[in-house]
Amino acid sequence: MNRRSGAWLSLVLVGLVSAGMAVRPVAAQESAVAKAAPVRKALFWKATSGTNVTYLLGSIHLGSKSMYPLAKEVEDAFERSTALIVEVDINRVDAAGMQTMILASGVYTGDDTLWDHVNPETRQKLEAFCDKYGFPAVAMAKLKPWVAAMTVAILPMSKNGMELGLGIDKYFLDKAVQTKKRVVEAESAELQIKLLSGFSSEVQERYLASALEDDGQDKIKQIQDAWISGDAERIDRMQREKSSVPEEVTKALLQGRNPHMADVAEQFLKGKDTGFMVVGAAHMVGANGVVRIHQQRGYKVEQVPIAAR
Repeated sequence: MNRRSGAWLSLVLVGLVSAGMAVRPVAAQESAVAKAAPVRKALFWKATSGTNVTYLLGSIHLGSKSMYPLAKEVEDAFERSTALIVEVDINRVDAAGMQTMILASGVYTGDDTLWDHVNPETRQKLEAFCDKYGFPAVAMAKLKPWVAAMTVAILPMSKNGMELGLGIDKYFLDKAVQTKKRVVEAESAELQIKLLSGFSSEVQERYLASALEDDGQDKIKQIQDAWISGDAERIDRMQREKSSVPEEVTKALLQGRNPHMADVAEQFLKGKDTGFMVVGAAHMVGANGVVRIHQQRGYKVEQVPIAAR
């Protein structure tokens, strides 16, 4: 796989968090102090059934060195767990197969280009985006709208020093390998690509236009603050306020996937193994999030307090 195709694959694998929402947190600091120390919150919950526990962690798919080490409460919960649940095990993705799928469903061939499928205003904004972030417009022009939208959502984060290799998912997947912990995929990369590429041309164009309306740097700062403080309500509110994102996209990327994610976690609540789920933060929060679904199903779910460091 050449470098360019590999970049598109990474975008697809990390791009499904809140229709492109990713967070850059700061580091948890040293070990806990006295019991009387103040506590803070994290996007981390403990779901309890009559017989078992499953931990739910809101993920950041792109991260930086400054976010580590993670809070001791999170690390300890992972150690107590017998299986890691993720959206996709990016350590085991068939890169060649993904390249074929992306080339087939996300890249124009021949003389066809993105400019033939978007209006002049969207083209103008996209070319300005490319100029701002040093991305060649000629390369963008070969991408179909859904891949271009992912690029627009993630490129500012990458330029801000965030990397897929430093994301929360990647961190725990690598740790699962080291500790020989079982990894369970809630979805597959193939499913995610089919989902994104399956929108109509009209919806894809509106999705791209909505991505261009966001100020990437400002978005990073806002979500960072909410993630650092464990403010699930704020993250949910910010997501719901993104009214320009087509409703079809929001429903498919979030509400449509959350019940299955909850199903996978629930299997551990019904069994004997302890699950540790790491999925995009936007999947955890809100009225249709994984946390609320578990509560509606009768499980006790509590946000885990994190001792101040």
